[in-house]
Amino acid sequence: MRERFGSYEIYEKLGAGGLAAVHLAKSRAISNPVALKRLFPHIASVRELVGAFIDEARLAKYLRHPGIARVYEFGKLRGIYFIAFEFVPGPSLLQLHEHCREYVGPMPTMVILEIAYQLCDALEHAHNCKNELGLPLGIVHRDISPQNVIVSTTGQVKLIDFGLAKTKQQTVQSQAGMIKGKLNYVAPEYLDGKLDARCDLWALGVVMWELLTGKRLFDAPEQGKILDNVRSMPIPPPSKWNREVPPEVDHIVLKALERDPRNRWLRAGEMRDAIGQAAAGRLTQKQFVSWVEWVFTQKEPLRREDSGMSALHEILESRDVKVVGELTAISEAMEVRRRESVALMPPLGAAMLERRSRARFVWLALAAVLLVAAIIAMQLR
Repeated sequence: MRERFGSYEIYEKLGAGGLAAVHLAKSRAISNPVALKRLFPHIASVRELVGAFIDEARLAKYLRHPGIARVYEFGKLRGIYFIAFEFVPGPSLLQLHEHCREYVGPMPTMVILEIAYQLCDALEHAHNCKNELGLPLGIVHRDISPQNVIVSTTGQVKLIDFGLAKTKQQTVQSQAGMIKGKLNYVAPEYLDGKLDARCDLWALGVVMWELLTGKRLFDAPEQGKILDNVRSMPIPPPSKWNREVPPEVDHIVLKALERDPRNRWLRAGEMRDAIGQAAAGRLTQKQFVSWVEWVFTQKEPLRREDSGMSALHEILESRDVKVVGELTAISEAMEVRRRESVALMPPLGAAMLERRSRARFVWLALAAVLLVAAIIAMQLR
C-alpha cells in the first residue's frame, strides 16, 4: 500500500540529501505529478536549516516563469515541513552533456545557444522579481550548474533548486564567510564575499564554456587549486578547443567570464539578447526535442565526432534521423536522474548539525524554536 501524506499519494523516492527527501507524488488537488520535498523530522529544531527551507518555499511564490520549476504548495503536516514542486520530466543538462561526449560527439553550438538563451530568460525573471510592495527581492540563484538544469521533454529548459538562493529579505542570514554552490562555478568576487546577480552570469559563462569545449574549466584535484584557478587562471576562448565556435560566441562567453564584474554582462536579459543575435535564429521546440530524443537513442560507442551536428543538420533540413531503439529512451535518463538527489545540501546540513551538537545553552535553543514557530505562523496566514 502506498504511503499517504495529507492529500499526497507517494509513488517513489527521487532522492535524498542531508536535510530532506524527495518523492514523486500525486494529489487530487494538482493535475500533474509533483516532486514532494520533506524536511527530515530531526532537522525541525535547527533554526537556520528550517529558515532556509522556509525561504526556499517563500521565494517560489514570486518565481512565475516557464523556465523555472514552480512550487504548488508549502506547509507543515504532522510536524514535517514540506514543499510540493513541479516535477519536470527529462534529463539534466549534465546527463545530456555526458551522453553526448560518450556517444554522439560535441553538442552543436546551436543547441548550446538555445539552452543558454532559455536560462538567461529565466534568470532575467528571477533577478528582477519584486515583492508585494514593489521592492526588488535581489534574488541570486548561487548554484547555476549542469546538475541544476533540466531539459524537459517539451523542449523547455528548466532551472531548478533555488534552495541556495540568496535574497535581500531572508528569514535567516547565512553564516558569515560560508560559500554556497559548486566551487567550479563560483564567481571570483563571491570568494571575497561580494554577491549579486552577475555571479549567476559568471556561472552560466562557465557552463557555456564547458559545453562548447567538452572540458572542465577550473577543475583540479584539490579545492584550494580550484579556487586559485577561479581567481587567476587565464581563460582561453572556447574556439581554441572547438573550431566550430564563431567569434561572436567567444565574445559572449568571455564577457560573462570577466573577473571584474563591472566588465561582465550587466543583466541576464542583455546576455540573452546577445545570444539570440549570435544564434541568428533559434531552434523550434520540435527541432530541439527531436535532437535531444535522438541523442538518448544512441547506444553505440562514438564513431564520428560530428554525429550530433550531422543529426541536427538533418533535423533542420526536415529529414528523418535514424534512431536506435525507442524514442522513449529519454526516460532512461530520467530514471537515472530520479536516483540523484534534488535535496542535496549535505555539507551545510552536516556543519549545522555538528555546531548544534556543541550548543551549550538551552535558552538559545528555546528562543530559536519560538522564532521559527512565529515565522511559520506568519507564512501560513
